[in-house]
Amino acid sequence: MGYGLTCPSLINTFLLKEVHDEGTRYMYIPSQTMKRILVLALLLVAARFLPAQNPIDFSLKDLNGNSIKLSDYLGKKVILIDFWATWCVPCVKELTHFQKFHETYKENGFLILAITVDGPETVAMVKPFMKRYKYTFPVLFDTESRVIALYNPRVVMPYTVLINRQGTISNVHQGYSLGDEKAIEKEILDLLEPKELVKEQKFTLNINEAFLFRNFSDKKYVDRERGGRESQIINQFDLSANAGDFLAGMRLDANLDFSPRHEKFSVAKKFIEFNRGNFSQRVGDFYYTVGRGLAFSLLKTFEQEGLEYIIDTTVMGGKAAYFSKQFSAEAFGGWIEREKSPFQEEKVKKDKVFGGTLGCRVKNFADLKLNFIGSHLEPGFLSNNKNVAMESFTLDIPNIKDRAKLYGEFLLVQKKKYLGEPKTYGHGLYLESGFFFLNNLTFLLEFKDYKNLDYEYNRPPLLESEQIPIVANQFVASAEDITGISGRVDYYFPKVNTLLFGKLTCQRDKKKGLFPRDIAHFFGGLEKKFKETGWLTILAGYRREQSASLVFYATVGNTFHYQSNLSYPLTPRLSLELDIESKNFSGQLSFHGKYYNYHEWRSYLSLHYSPRWIITLFFDQSTDPEILTFTDKKNWWSGQLEIKFSHAKSIKIFYGSIKGGVKCAGGICKFFPPFEGLRIDALLRF
Repeated sequence: MGYGLTCPSLINTFLLKEVHDEGTRYMYIPSQTMKRILVLALLLVAARFLPAQNPIDFSLKDLNGNSIKLSDYLGKKVILIDFWATWCVPCVKELTHFQKFHETYKENGFLILAITVDGPETVAMVKPFMKRYKYTFPVLFDTESRVIALYNPRVVMPYTVLINRQGTISNVHQGYSLGDEKAIEKEILDLLEPKELVKEQKFTLNINEAFLFRNFSDKKYVDRERGGRESQIINQFDLSANAGDFLAGMRLDANLDFSPRHEKFSVAKKFIEFNRGNFSQRVGDFYYTVGRGLAFSLLKTFEQEGLEYIIDTTVMGGKAAYFSKQFSAEAFGGWIEREKSPFQEEKVKKDKVFGGTLGCRVKNFADLKLNFIGSHLEPGFLSNNKNVAMESFTLDIPNIKDRAKLYGEFLLVQKKKYLGEPKTYGHGLYLESGFFFLNNLTFLLEFKDYKNLDYEYNRPPLLESEQIPIVANQFVASAEDITGISGRVDYYFPKVNTLLFGKLTCQRDKKKGLFPRDIAHFFGGLEKKFKETGWLTILAGYRREQSASLVFYATVGNTFHYQSNLSYPLTPRLSLELDIESKNFSGQLSFHGKYYNYHEWRSYLSLHYSPRWIITLFFDQSTDPEILTFTDKKNWWSGQLEIKFSHAKSIKIFYGSIKGGVKCAGGICKFFPPFEGLRIDALLRF
């Protein structure tokens, strides 16, 4: 799978400068820390001389619900594994070229496995996306983050792995700039040439080392929020070993703060897994999702700003699974360690969870599943849940004569709270269907009805699309008691490579004891490909929200938003990228004679030279009073230089300020504070 090294020189790690009014002094990290770093360095040096790596085997479902196993093709074909998502702009641009590779080289023994990591909120878009552009290579679903966590712990996307005919990994590519496809095609052609077979390795060791250095220049923030600590190093060391039917792994985390010094070391993840035939068993940490996330969903997500923005929640315990062509069964149990607040003195809280799934496939047409989830939660959550039990039924018909698809999920929930209230009951219903006409016209319909669905570790679809991040923070409201419907229509003009699309969402959020919130949101736009590698996306929308509740006064009003992304090729290797997102919120209720109005703007301008470097300028602006009360800052400027020593080795140097925000995954929401200063983020793979 390759190796990663993401650190500056070890000398600079051991010896750090502190600048004070009285002069400069040097601070040495304690000997115990030096020993840890030296051991890490020796492991990385040793890894450089290990033999070629065997890929880790996996089995995932494709668009038609069939199981695809990597080992069935190893040693027989040249395989390209691509990790992507419908909301990842560079991923979508790269897939155009992969379709050409698929059409040109599939008869020569070339296979593409495009693994989508779309979560519950966007997975419904995958099949319409493939139909729209007539992509014919296999697409697999990794909705539990299980495979991407093994191959790409950093979750950099797009992420491409090339496997030769000997069944070992030959190349790894991270990210995409216009022109990178030429180097990938050259590597594919080289791998398709006949070569002498290499003896298969029985044991492989996979190492990934990620490093982030930050220096804060906002003195007020350093003193108020970080206790005066101006510098920070975040390090993650992933290690996995594969031998026959066994797979084991662990992740070591280090968080070092300086001036004054504060350090924390931990074993963040550890697991051992056994796979043989149709049986799989795992002990340790694991991700888990039931259906589309109505009942339970723990995923791994990554925010571009750096390692500190990863939301990575797992179950610690065990699970076992059996799969055949007609039947499947899973069972799991363990606990979830709740991240301790810096202000908490008590021990880390552990929420117990357990459950299972029974499934069957009906005539290779539909998948039926019965699911059960039980949990005991320690106090501390706002919902105050104590015991929660859920039973759900899912029906998945992925392909109806290549003209339609249907997915349905129904959930019953029983809850007991700590406040001594009687047991409460609720339900969740989610329906999703797609219809494909004339090969160019697509309809996507979704319906949801949730009642008392305030559970800490679920991630139910909210119908609002995450492809509009500029307004996503307005959709964080609980899915506890809500009914909604949405429809999307796409029409593709193949002769001019242009897609027209529109989406309408209507919903009512019935909060307990409060007036309901009526929400209507419409947006539309176009996507166009030009000059073979050029790409243009334009989107605009309007959101209307009405409520008489004082609690939600901040979102009572109208929002107009728009965004655009342009990738323009200047030369075969030089390209320009411009991205703009903007929203204007107009409040409709007056508070003490004032209306809650604000404006936000996010943008960047990048110059790409494939495959060597990317220069990016960022500008964010916000007049949101809720943000300004925290930082008193309206404009956020920054610049970044990314140097690619090769397609798998790069370093990013960032200087300036970013606004921060909120990201939620698997029921866990994390606030990313504003940052101002210097950041160095590197990732080198061998």
